[in-house]
Amino acid sequence: MRYLVIGSGSIGKRHTRNLRAIGVPSSDIFAIDTRADRRREIEEIGINTSFASFDEALAAGHYDAALVCSPTSLHIPQATVLAKRGTHILMEKPLAHDLAGIVDLKQAVADNGVQVVMAYIFRFAPTVAKAKELVDSGIIGKVLYARGEFSEYLPDWHPYEDYRTFYMAEKSQGGGSILDQSHIMDLVHYLLGGFASVSCFNAHVSGLDLKADDIAEMIVRLKSGVVASIHTDIFGRDHKKSLEIKGEHGNILWDHYAGAVTHYDAETKVSRVFKKFPADFNLAYIAELKHFIACCEGKEKPLATLQEGIETMELILAAERSHQSGRIEVV
Repeated sequence: MRYLVIGSGSIGKRHTRNLRAIGVPSSDIFAIDTRADRRREIEEIGINTSFASFDEALAAGHYDAALVCSPTSLHIPQATVLAKRGTHILMEKPLAHDLAGIVDLKQAVADNGVQVVMAYIFRFAPTVAKAKELVDSGIIGKVLYARGEFSEYLPDWHPYEDYRTFYMAEKSQGGGSILDQSHIMDLVHYLLGGFASVSCFNAHVSGLDLKADDIAEMIVRLKSGVVASIHTDIFGRDHKKSLEIKGEHGNILWDHYAGAVTHYDAETKVSRVFKKFPADFNLAYIAELKHFIACCEGKEKPLATLQEGIETMELILAAERSHQSGRIEVV
C-alpha cells in the first residue's frame, strides 16, 4: 500500500513515524506540507518524497490510503477528492469546521467503496476501553448524568512554536476550543450514545491572542435522555481530561492524566481503581493505525465512523447556534 500523509505538523509527523515503526517502507510513504521546514523534518524521519501542495502530490500518482492531517477547514474538500480516486481515509478530528460539501463526500465514499476512519484517538485508549466495559456491563445501573472536561493551556501544546502561528489560533482555519477539543464530545457519544439537543456558551474570554473561541460550556441532552455537561477550554493551566458518569447504583470516572478508571459502588460504598494500563499513549496511535490498515484491507469495520464524525460536528454547529440564539438548539 502507498500512503499519503497530508500535513506534516505534529500529528502528521507522529503518524509518519508510526507507519515506519510498524514496518511500512519509507518508499511507500509520501508527505505533503506547504512549509519547507516541515518537509525537511519529514526527510529527517526518513521520508524521501514530499510535496509542497495537495495538487502536486495527486499529480505524482495514486495512493491506497491517505491520512488527512491538514488544517480542519481543508478536511472535507481534500477527502472528497481522495474518495473519488478510491483512496481510503484516516480523517483527523474534527471532521471539519462546518458541513459544507458533506453530501458530496458521503456520495464519493459510497460510490467508490472507500473506508473512512475518524481519528478520535481516545477510542483506542485502554482506559476508555475499560470505561466502556464498565458502562456496557450495567454495573452502575441506569445512567442519569455525565460530566466531561478537556482543559489545556494552548501555549503548552507546541512549546517549540508561537501559539499565535498555530492553526488553533484561527477560527477560519478550523481552530478554537470547541472544534479541536471535540474528543470529549466523541467520548460521550461513544460511551453513552447520540445527541438530541444542546444549550451552549462558546466564546473567547481569556487574554490569549486568538481569533477563535477558547471556551465552550455545553448542557447536552442525549437521545437516551441522559444529561451531559461538557466543558472545553484552552486556557486551563492545570491540564485535565476526564469524564464522570453517574448512575442509579454508582459512578464511573475516567481520568486520562491519572491513567485510571474508578468505579464507585453505591451499595458497598467502595471505590475500585483500575490503573494497570500502558503508560505510553503512543501505543493508542499505533493501535489506531493498525486498525485503519485492517479497515483498508477489509478485515475490520471502522471503530469511529464518518457518520459519527458528522454527528459530533452537528453537535458543535448546534452549540454555536445556541450561543448566538440564547436558546436550546436541536442537534
